[in-house]
Amino acid sequence: MPHNKQQNLKKDNLFSAFSESELAQISEFSSYQVLAKGQILFAQGQAATDFFLNIDGQIKLAFSSVQGGEKVMNVINKGQSFAEAIMFLDNKRYPLSATALIPSTVLRIDAQCYLGILKKSPETCFKIMGKLSHRLHWMMSEINNLTLHDSTYRLVNFLLNHAHQDNKSATMRLSISKQILASQLAIQPETLSRIFKKLSGAGLLKVDKNYIHLLEVSKLQQLIKS
Repeated sequence: MPHNKQQNLKKDNLFSAFSESELAQISEFSSYQVLAKGQILFAQGQAATDFFLNIDGQIKLAFSSVQGGEKVMNVINKGQSFAEAIMFLDNKRYPLSATALIPSTVLRIDAQCYLGILKKSPETCFKIMGKLSHRLHWMMSEINNLTLHDSTYRLVNFLLNHAHQDNKSATMRLSISKQILASQLAIQPETLSRIFKKLSGAGLLKVDKNYIHLLEVSKLQQLIKS
């Protein structure tokens, strides 16, 4: 692989406090994995020995129900680490599945090797606690959005949080399919289409292929405040 493991590790906050020798040790127990579009990285319930750093591409994290349904919990983009929490579980199994949405490359990091070094680095302990706490806060916010707000609120809130805004208008490029977006927001695909059509008809936004133009930011903000 043309990638430099230590340089990739340094870019992530979970590794920034480690010395060169510690990074070299982690690198020795890490390996790249190239994934084709649609390839499963790990399955829900699979025994977990590694966590991951996404080097390139997009990884879908999803929960599957016994009825066969799927709920997309998150989409991991380039430069993001994921599945770190399994290091601290007694029953080390992945609670979600991970699938490549597009051709992707991830760095597999041996959890036991990382834990062994972590025990000697209080600074990094605090960093990973901070990251996991931030993720817990985000998950609580997601639960709040899913249980207390309707479909229109969830979509508008997502668009406002991900768009590049000025005072009046904003634009975002939707890097995932509308089907994935619908699952992530717990909205039926046909309902999502109706909401986009309704908001477009009201002159609040315009959908242009993968680009969504928010034409009236203040009115959209008011919509989720009311």
